[in-house]
Amino acid sequence: MINKMKDEDLLVPLDYSKIEGIENIGPEFLNQSFDPGNKFSIPYFWGTLGIVYNETMVEEAPEHWDDLWKPEYKDSIMLFDGAREVLGLGLNSLGYSLNSKDPQQLEETVDKLYKLTPNIKAIVADEMKGYMIQNNAAIGVTFSGEASQMLEKNPNLKYVVPTEASNLWFDNMVIPKTVKNQDAAYAFINFMLKPENALKNAEYVGYATPNIPAKELLPEETKEDKAFYPDAETMKHLEVYEKFDHKWTGKYSDLFLQFKMYRK
Repeated sequence: MINKMKDEDLLVPLDYSKIEGIENIGPEFLNQSFDPGNKFSIPYFWGTLGIVYNETMVEEAPEHWDDLWKPEYKDSIMLFDGAREVLGLGLNSLGYSLNSKDPQQLEETVDKLYKLTPNIKAIVADEMKGYMIQNNAAIGVTFSGEASQMLEKNPNLKYVVPTEASNLWFDNMVIPKTVKNQDAAYAFINFMLKPENALKNAEYVGYATPNIPAKELLPEETKEDKAFYPDAETMKHLEVYEKFDHKWTGKYSDLFLQFKMYRK
C-alpha cells in the first residue's frame, strides 16, 4: 500500500527534524523495500503470516508449511482468501521466494497446491477468526494479528510461524498530502513513538511492536513468545510482499483462481 500511495503521489515526505523517537524503532524494521530510508513511513505494528491450530483437534501440531499436506489434516484447514498468501506459502514450502516471478517455480507451486485441496475445509477471509474461535476447524493460515485475537478468545488455539520462510507485514504511519494540520500529524507520530504509548497500543490491540523500549516493558511471557516475536534466525527468512505490476498481479490472481476452481 505504501508503494501504491507513493506512486500516486499521495504522501508527504517525512521531515525527520520534526520527528522525535525514531531511534526507538528496531533497525530490522526500517528501510524496507517498499520505502527505502523510510522517506514516507514509520512502522508502529508488525507481524507475520503463519499457522493457527487447535491443539485439541490435531494429534501432531503443524510447524512448517509442508506439514499442511499431511493426510491426517484432511478437510481440516482454512486458508486465507488471498493470492499472494496462498501462492506465497506454496512457494515457501518449495524453498522459493514468495515474490517469485519464475514461471517454472510458479507452475511447480500450483501443482503442489492442487495436492493440498483434500485438506482444505474452506477458503475464507475475516470470518476465519470466528470459525477458529468456535472450534469449527482444526487449522487456519492467517496473519499474526488476527491469530492474537483468536488466541485471546480460545485457549486451545496456538500460533506458529514456519521458521523456513514466511511473510513479514507492517502497519505504518504516513502523512497524506490532504493533511490539514501537519503540526498535529507530527505530534501524533511523536506521541506514538514514545515507548509508554507504543506499549499501551501493543497491549490493547495485541499486535507486535517494532518499538524496542516498548517491547522491553511488555510482560516476559509476551516478549519471549516466538510465535509473535520470532527469533533472529527466523526473521532472516521473512519477506515483505514486493509490489507487482499489472502483469504479475494478474498472473498470481489467475493462478490462484485456477487453484480455487480445482476439484479434489
